[in-house]
Amino acid sequence: MKESLELILLRVSRSADIDKGDLGPALRLIINSVCEGLHITRAGIWLYDAEQTLVECALLIDKSNNLEHESLVLTRKDFPHYFEALDSERTIAAHDAITDVATFEFADVYLKPLGISSMLDVPIRHRGKMIGIICCEHQGEPRTWEDDEIVFAATLADLYGRAVSANERALYEAKLIQANQTLEQNVKDRTAALEAAQEKLIESEKMAALGNLVAGIAHEVNTPLGIALTSVSNCKEELKAIFRDFEQGELTEQGFKDFEEVCSEGLTLAENSLMRAANLVQDFKRTSADQTSLEIEEIALDEYIPRVCNPLKPMLRKEQVELSIDVTPNLVITTCPGVIAQILTNLISNAQRHAFGPSVNNGGNKVAVSCSKKDNHIVISVRDNGKGIAEEFHRKVFEPFYTTARDKGGTGLGLHILYNLVRQKFNGDISLLSTPGDGTTVTVRIPSDS
Repeated sequence: MKESLELILLRVSRSADIDKGDLGPALRLIINSVCEGLHITRAGIWLYDAEQTLVECALLIDKSNNLEHESLVLTRKDFPHYFEALDSERTIAAHDAITDVATFEFADVYLKPLGISSMLDVPIRHRGKMIGIICCEHQGEPRTWEDDEIVFAATLADLYGRAVSANERALYEAKLIQANQTLEQNVKDRTAALEAAQEKLIESEKMAALGNLVAGIAHEVNTPLGIALTSVSNCKEELKAIFRDFEQGELTEQGFKDFEEVCSEGLTLAENSLMRAANLVQDFKRTSADQTSLEIEEIALDEYIPRVCNPLKPMLRKEQVELSIDVTPNLVITTCPGVIAQILTNLISNAQRHAFGPSVNNGGNKVAVSCSKKDNHIVISVRDNGKGIAEEFHRKVFEPFYTTARDKGGTGLGLHILYNLVRQKFNGDISLLSTPGDGTTVTVRIPSDS
C-alpha cells in the first residue's frame, strides 16, 4: 500500500473520534479521509435498515459543490441488481459505473446527472454482520480502482465498524449509569419507606408496652387511693363526732385524746398511701417520657433501671410474677435512656406474656433483671424461669412477625424491633439463651467508652 494511504489510516486509527462513542465526528473523519486518500470529492456512508430492504444515507459529502446530504434512501425494489450485488457482502469495484452490472441502474437517475463515472462500495461490518457500505464516487473520466485503494477503503470501513462498537458501548454505559441512578433512587426511596414503616412498628410496639404499663399502674394506684380515701372519710366522721360532743358539752379529755390518735393514724395511712400512688405515677411518667424521647444523657443505671422496672411490678403481680433487680452500683453510662427503657419494658412484658402458663412447674414465676459491666460493654440481661424455647426456634424469635401467641394478640414484632433498636441505636448486640423447661435469658450488650 502506498505510504500516503498508510499514513492516513494511521492518523484515523489513532484519532479519539473513532473510540469516544460519538458517531457524528467519526462519520466526517472517515468520509474526509476517503476523499483525501482516493482523491475524490464525493463519498458517503449508507446503512441498512433492520430487514435490509433499503440503505439510508447517514452522511454524504460533496466537496466540489460544498454540499452535504442525509436521509437519502435507496430501496431494494427500485434497484434490485445493486442490492443483489450488495448481498454478496463483497466490495463492488465499478470501474465503469455506467455499464457495470451492479451499478448500471443508477446511470440515468444518478450517475450521468452528477458526472459520476466510477464507484467503489466497500462493506461495513459490525460484530461479523454487514450493516452498510462506504460509497466512493469518482467524477470525470472512468478510473480503475487499484488494489491498495480498495484495501484502503475497506480498512476505513472496518474503522467505522469500530466506531459503531464504541457508540454502542457509550450508549450501554449511559443506560447503565441511568439504571444505577434509578436503582440508587429506588433503593433510597425503599429504604426511606422501610425506615418509616419500622418507626411505625417501633411506635406501635412501644404504645402496646405502655398500654400494659398503664393497665398495671391504674390497678396499683387504685389500691392506695382507696385506702387514702377510706382513711380520710373515717377522719371526717371522727371530726363530726368530736364536734358534736363539743357542741353538746360532752367532750372529755380522754375523748379528745382518742380522736387525736384515730385521726393521726388515719392521716398517716392516707399520707403514706398517697405518697405510694404519687411515686408510682412519677415513675410511670418518667418511663413513658423516656420512651418517647431519643435524647442522649448521662444516667446512673443502678438508679435508672429500678425506676423503669418498678412501674411494671403491678402488671407482673396480676400474673403472679415476682420481679428482682440486680444492678452493679455506680454504673454510669452516656446513652439514650428512652431506648433502654423501651428495651426493659418490652423484654419484661414479653416474659410476662409468653414465659409462663399452666404447664410451667417452677415453684413460682420469676423474672430477674441484671446489669453489669464486662470489658467495654454494659450487659443487661432479663431472665425468666418459664417454659423456655426449643433450640430450632432460637433464630426465628428475632424475625419479624414470628410469634407463638398470635391467638392472644401477639404481633411477633417485639424482639425484632428490639433487635433493630440495639443494633442501630447502640451498635450493640442482642442474644438469646433458652432451654425448654429451664427458662429464657435475653442479653443485650451495649458498647461503653467509660
